[in-house]
This record gives sequence, C-alpha cells and structure tokens, in this order.
Amino acid sequence: MRRETFPDGYTIVYFNNSDIKQTFPDQKIVYYFAEAKTTQTTYADGLQVFKFSNQQIEKHYSDGTKEIIFPDGTIKCIFADGEEESIFTDGTIQRIEKNGVKAIEYASG
Repeated sequence: MRRETFPDGYTIVYFNNSDIKQTFPDQKIVYYFAEAKTTQTTYADGLQVFKFSNQQIEKHYSDGTKEIIFPDGTIKCIFADGEEESIFTDGTIQRIEKNGVKAIEYASG
C-alpha cells in the first residue's frame, strides 16, 4: 500500500490489489474497485454513486431510496417505503406499490 497526502487535504491510497481510494478536502471519497472495474463515490451528505463497467449507474440516497440507471436508459427507483417506479426508454412508466399492486402507464396513453 502507498499513500500520498497533499497540502489541501487530498489523499490518495494505492492498494496492493490495484484498488485506489481518493479522499477530497470536501470529504468526498472516490473508491475504485479494480477487479470489478467499479467506482463508488461517497459524498458528505451520504449519497453513494456506483458506476459499473457495463455503464450501469446506481445512486443510493441517505433516506434509503435507490435509483438505478441501466445501460439501455431505463431508470428504476426503489423508494425507502418499498415502492418501485421504472421509466422505460419508450416512455412507459411502471409502478409497483408496497402491497404488490402494479400499474403501468403507456406513453401512447
């Protein structure tokens, strides 16, 4: 392991497994998982953003909500109360309530 620290508070750590952890003066942390080719960015407010090698992006909010952006452009939100909403690239919106009821709104009406 090798660590570099800069006067402004920025630090970067190089791990033996090729992972890299960067800590910024604003408390943002960027961790690169070399084997999985995945980057996790953690912000001071608790938001975590994962960027995967297949171009999928996940945002994990401090309130428990998760937003997933799939490589095809589909967006899925999983809310802290268990409800889900998916927005497909054709404009279709699918909602699943926590009781399991599914509703689909088609872009064509």
